[in-house]
Amino acid sequence: MAKKVFQNKRKLFTGKMNLKLKKRIVKCLVWSVATYAAETWTLREVDRKKIEAFEMWIWRRSAGEIK
Repeated sequence: MAKKVFQNKRKLFTGKMNLKLKKRIVKCLVWSVATYAAETWTLREVDRKKIEAFEMWIWRRSAGEIK
């Protein structure tokens, strides 16, 4: 679901905007969806790696390195 939020707002995240502002928007819009009910999760190593990979995917695209 969080990936879908990012894709829906892709133009906003990949535009020429201040990096600090992009980070704040990503934290508010994307991470709120991605970590919904995270207090109840039991994280395994595989899950942690998937979350880290998703985070890097977001930052690479919002920095404009990969489109």
